[in-house]
Amino acid sequence: MIKSYFIFYTIVIVLKFIGLRAVLFEDYNIWNTLWYELSFVLFLFAIIELVQKKSKIVSYLFIDLLLSALFFGMTIYERYFETMPTFYDLGQLDQVGSVSESIFLLIGPNDFLFFADFLLIAVLFCLRMIWKYPVNHQFASKTIFAVLLVSIGISASNFFFSKHERILDQSLYSYENGVINAQLIKAYEESKAPKEIDFGPEKEDEIFHEIMELKGNEPIPYDQHEFFGVAENRNLILIQIESLQDFVINMELNGQEITPNINEWVKESFYFTDVFQQIGAGNTADAEFIVNTSLYPKGETPVPNVLSRTDKLPGLPRMLRDKGYHTATFHADEVEYWNRTELYPALGFDEYYETAYYGDDDTIGFGPSDGVFYEKTMRKLRDFQASNEPFYAHVLSLTSHTPFEMPADKEYLDLPERYEGTLIGNYLQSVRYADEALGEFFDDLKESGLWDESIIALYGDHSGVHGRLVNSEDVKLLNELLGGRPYSLVDRFNLPFIVGVPGVTEIEGKAIDHIGGQLDMMPTITNLMGVEPNYLYFGHNLLQYEHNLLGMRYYLPTGGLFNDEALFIPKTAKRDVRVYGLREEPLQLEDPKEYFEEDVNNLLKIYDWADPYLDYLIN
Repeated sequence: MIKSYFIFYTIVIVLKFIGLRAVLFEDYNIWNTLWYELSFVLFLFAIIELVQKKSKIVSYLFIDLLLSALFFGMTIYERYFETMPTFYDLGQLDQVGSVSESIFLLIGPNDFLFFADFLLIAVLFCLRMIWKYPVNHQFASKTIFAVLLVSIGISASNFFFSKHERILDQSLYSYENGVINAQLIKAYEESKAPKEIDFGPEKEDEIFHEIMELKGNEPIPYDQHEFFGVAENRNLILIQIESLQDFVINMELNGQEITPNINEWVKESFYFTDVFQQIGAGNTADAEFIVNTSLYPKGETPVPNVLSRTDKLPGLPRMLRDKGYHTATFHADEVEYWNRTELYPALGFDEYYETAYYGDDDTIGFGPSDGVFYEKTMRKLRDFQASNEPFYAHVLSLTSHTPFEMPADKEYLDLPERYEGTLIGNYLQSVRYADEALGEFFDDLKESGLWDESIIALYGDHSGVHGRLVNSEDVKLLNELLGGRPYSLVDRFNLPFIVGVPGVTEIEGKAIDHIGGQLDMMPTITNLMGVEPNYLYFGHNLLQYEHNLLGMRYYLPTGGLFNDEALFIPKTAKRDVRVYGLREEPLQLEDPKEYFEEDVNNLLKIYDWADPYLDYLIN
């Protein structure tokens, strides 16, 4: 055994970097580890050798433990979210509660190999035979200083030669530039002053028109859109269903409808069949932000975490409040989760109702059941109705949240035996219950008269069936449900968006296959309500425009996009370029990267307006 802390721990940490790169990037090239990661290790350990005179072992153990925990966390995070975490993501571990049970299912015995050396060290400390602690071979200061200079030189060159590259995919960037180096460059990017654009009414209008043209649309005056104002002065009830994906709509299993109440409703509504999630790291909270504002989220940073209650974000709550509406949001979760104590005031809601109001009756998972939630929400809506003022209610369900485990008395599906106890079986049961509770809510709205006085819209916040939790058996079941075709990322990201205007859509209602995203929900709804947004927004009215160009960051590389033809995903650390067709006609492409290059560049232009605009609004 080498009798030197410096050598021993250098070898240990390098071995862990090799393991980390193999897991995250499937990179087994040791030279990549030595060039990109070793200099960082040598820098830290040289500082210890030069500065610390006593108890060096404590510092070595601390750094070893810190990096081991970091690598362990990165591995599990990437396995669940299928994206490389940044320093900021790892700082949001207090928000992991809602998916903690699912994440724990992904932890395997091999993951603890990052801590294997601590067992060896413990044995050596006890035996004190081969390597007698605290014996430590000391290198000459000149030697360590030379190592320090070389490590600084390599680290600095890695940083300065790559710091001006735009990070489109954190995983690919980390693979090509080093794990720690990529984190430092990400921090450097975040520290730079935001790009300044002189936003104002004329500039915002100019940018909006250019965005529409980049999408392939010719802008039309808002009040000339089809169906403009057909729901003017009506209440707005906007329902967000937890983890609801579009593939379950109109689906049957052994003759049983998964969403019978929604299926009946879509027959007399505008049902947008090709709408996709666009959330960032904030997940459900990001969905709330996007749908209310039609603004792009930050991507790797949950939007609520950069907001203050004093911010005044434009969007549905403020626009409708200016029209005399009372605005409220309802969610049977703790309002502190995802920093909603700042999000809701920043969005302009007059009030919010959360765990303190709903209590813990009939708890399923993280809060009261959807049945209890809708019942108590209905009480408030009746109060709003009695005030004779129009209202906007954003109603967010919770029961169909991962891990989708339902009590026996709320399992409405008679599942085939092969579905029992599987992720897919549990998901179908939770969605079926969510639909049942929603149907009762619809009945209450009709009985109260609110149904005919309102515009009712519904959407899913994000996918529920995704990631490594979907095992091989789940894949077989999904393919079976989809009629034999494979479950793809298109299915994962495809969310339902349904809008009903009683008295209008019973006649005009139809399925609409215009490509859309969560950004497009607000403009589509405000068009029906006869309310024209008075700020720069990034979506458009899906009832009016046929072409689109949509981005999604965090769950896709920054250059990933949806256009009229396909979902395009650029190269990542583990995968080459991928293209998933959105239409029946297959795409035959010799060079997908070249084919989508113009759309990627157009999308990056849109981001170059979206990010500074959000900074402009909150700073």
